[in-house]
Amino acid sequence: MVEDLLQRYAVDVVGIESPAYGGGPFSETHFGLMMFSLEAVFEVRKDCVLFDPVTLKSMATGRGDASKTDMQRVVQLDTMNPDPIQNDEADAYCVARQAARFTLLRRGELQPNDLSKKEKVVFLERKRKKKMVGRGVVTKRTAHVFRENSRFFSFSAVPSGDVKLPDKSMISSDLVRWLEST
Repeated sequence: MVEDLLQRYAVDVVGIESPAYGGGPFSETHFGLMMFSLEAVFEVRKDCVLFDPVTLKSMATGRGDASKTDMQRVVQLDTMNPDPIQNDEADAYCVARQAARFTLLRRGELQPNDLSKKEKVVFLERKRKKKMVGRGVVTKRTAHVFRENSRFFSFSAVPSGDVKLPDKSMISSDLVRWLEST
């Protein structure tokens, strides 16, 4: 169904709200649904951007603890349409909007100065400090632009056809033995 929709419509990039890990009794189900969707997106070679719920809410409303009603109101204001909108549709709209803006930024069609403060932090500036033994405090860049194959995927750059794991002869024999013993 996902492949069919992506092939039927002119989609350049797909946005997906990734599940909150350990975020309740349905997080495993949500993770499975995301993986199922990612496989379909890969099969049709569309680029994909992932947003976790807190980041999405923060970018849309300025608060990571925004309610469903807050998200619906953001969409009504952005679209200038006062008609009621379902909360899942509001989330989907926000995901699509941010995925499009991130893609435009990566392509150079949107400049950093065109971003909101929250977008600039999430897309370009987010960092995390971590204490490392023997190295002291290390700063790791965790903004979206630095997280290819984690927060965004350039599936359109992968040649069409099968993408297979390497033959066993291409893998270290020690690693093959370890894999077969587990």
